[in-house]
Amino acid sequence: MTPTMTLTAPPASVAPPAASPAPAVTTDWLTRCVADEQEFFATHWRTAPAVLRPADPPVDVFTVAELDGLLDHGLLKVPYVGLVHEDRHVPTERFCEPRVVLGEVVEDYADAASVRGLIRDEQATVLLRYVDQWHQGVRTLTGALAERFGRQVEAFFFLTPAGTQGRPVHRDDADVLAIQISGEKRWRVHAGPADGNWEPSREDTDPGEVLLDTVLRPGEVLYVPRGFAHFACAVGDEPSAHLSLTVREVGTANLYALLQALVTGTVDLPGRPLDDAAMVAAADTLITHSRETLAGLTPQALIEHARTLMRGALPAE
Repeated sequence: MTPTMTLTAPPASVAPPAASPAPAVTTDWLTRCVADEQEFFATHWRTAPAVLRPADPPVDVFTVAELDGLLDHGLLKVPYVGLVHEDRHVPTERFCEPRVVLGEVVEDYADAASVRGLIRDEQATVLLRYVDQWHQGVRTLTGALAERFGRQVEAFFFLTPAGTQGRPVHRDDADVLAIQISGEKRWRVHAGPADGNWEPSREDTDPGEVLLDTVLRPGEVLYVPRGFAHFACAVGDEPSAHLSLTVREVGTANLYALLQALVTGTVDLPGRPLDDAAMVAAADTLITHSRETLAGLTPQALIEHARTLMRGALPAE
């Protein structure tokens, strides 16, 4: 029987991981990510990329060994897991298999042998999406950061074979904190977008001046401001693993939607007024309600309310 190939060097096999215990509530997760909080916000936030070297980086929150165990455990499923090359996604049928659950066929469960084969033979990158939604330790980390940033924070895990590039040059609609877990990765970060009409996508034109060209090593954290074009390539002899924390920001679409909900959400109007007089009365009620609602609403309050809704938290009373 052919032995199982694991993603880590030792050990040769990894047992399914136990549920991750919740870290102590006294942990200062922001300091563990950015080192000096005051300097980070004063010098780098939304301004410039930077390599941060915290004294106690959260490299223990999610490891390659844990990925090994999850693959062997058999519950990883698309879209939470994917395989990608620089310019394309690996079709799910190449690394997934269906199962029969309660008499029904359920698709897209990741097959450990197929995943490892694609990593070995085709140098595919493993991408775990929204790790904060299904991993307790990562959820604790992102939840704490969301409180400090006042914004939604999500987590993605990348395992990239040595000498390969997992994604093309692109811009993210989020500020990114990339925590290097193991191996090394060379990052190049270019200038930010020219105006507010940019799109979060691959950058096929000139990405602008290179602001930072660095090799990230275990325990170091790379900060990439929202919209700054970037790409990365695993270097050295070992695969690179990093946990990417994305700090989401609202867009004008969020503001439009929230404003409409505030204006129309609590007013009681007939769906189809019966005559002109009823139509005028409905319009007058809506205008009056809108004026009263917007009278005390400040731009900053609208933005903060939208950020709160993105985080899935209840607004403060």
